[in-house]
Amino acid sequence: MIVPLRSKRDEVSALASFDATATELLAKGRAPTLSAAQFDAILMTLLRQRAELLAILANLEARASSRDARIEAINAELCVEARNGLAYIELFIQHAGTSALTARQGSRSA
Repeated sequence: MIVPLRSKRDEVSALASFDATATELLAKGRAPTLSAAQFDAILMTLLRQRAELLAILANLEARASSRDARIEAINAELCVEARNGLAYIELFIQHAGTSALTARQGSRSA
């Protein structure tokens, strides 16, 4: 099987960072097509980012009061933004999961 690799000038692509992982998944037989492997690589990244953001949020919520109103306001704002970020990541995970499933199903019908 031939897997196209990106040239140096294509490295600026947002998806270029997923190609190495996708190629590895494809080579190990963990994905039926390059497209499915790319969606899986994106999904893996999103799951890792969600875990990291959950850890940050847990840290923020576990902090003892500083008794400084400015710091408390900043921490509260950070918590809100972290929750917003988690909501977006959850949406992206749903879309990536659906797209990966569609790519897998498409490869079976081909």
